[in-house]
Amino acid sequence: MSGSPRLVSIPGGQGETQAFTAVVPAGMDAESRERLVSEAQETLVRALARSDRSTEEARRLLRDWRGEDPKGAQAPEDGTDEAAEYEESLRLDDDEIEQVIDRCTELGYLDDLRLAELVVHKSRDKKRSGIQGVERALRDRHISAEAMQEVLAEVDRDDELERAKELAVERARRVKGVEPDAAIRRIAGFLSRRGYSSGVAFTAAREAVNGSSRPSSRPSSGSTGVFFGATPVE
Repeated sequence: MSGSPRLVSIPGGQGETQAFTAVVPAGMDAESRERLVSEAQETLVRALARSDRSTEEARRLLRDWRGEDPKGAQAPEDGTDEAAEYEESLRLDDDEIEQVIDRCTELGYLDDLRLAELVVHKSRDKKRSGIQGVERALRDRHISAEAMQEVLAEVDRDDELERAKELAVERARRVKGVEPDAAIRRIAGFLSRRGYSSGVAFTAAREAVNGSSRPSSRPSSGSTGVFFGATPVE
């Protein structure tokens, strides 16, 4: 963006403002720039009211955002240098983006740790994902490294195999009659996709197919595991 640095501000809660230095594009005065930045913050707050976003997801939204000309000026003809400059003037620069991010963080609208806890709950408790699956879900939401480290430290890893066994037994019912080695591979593949390590996945799959164990949380009915071959479980 062209132009010289000017002092502008972002409106905050309860009449507060936060001043910072920003580059005012050619053709846009400081007051118009301030209104544009305020519009961007309002857009982000509305988006966060609909669904939680990580700090990086919010940052990407702001990078893609394009405001309206505060003065309602007519845009130059497309394809010209003036049009490109005009288009760029209606976007936030990096400093402005970070100021909006900081303000929304201060106001409690952005919280990577809170979002990380929600992601872990959904992945671990609802989708019954393994540790690797939880980590993948956190990375997919671009959660900060600090928040990831904190929430992962609280995840119980001691029951990883037992959780995998429960899923393996349930999945085994879908491959009744399949040759045992093929059934093991299918179940292990399913568990791997759920985020369990290959070692855990194959151990749980073998036990489910060979009937060597049953997860303790499920009552026994006189047999163990799910049997394959000539006499599949009904």
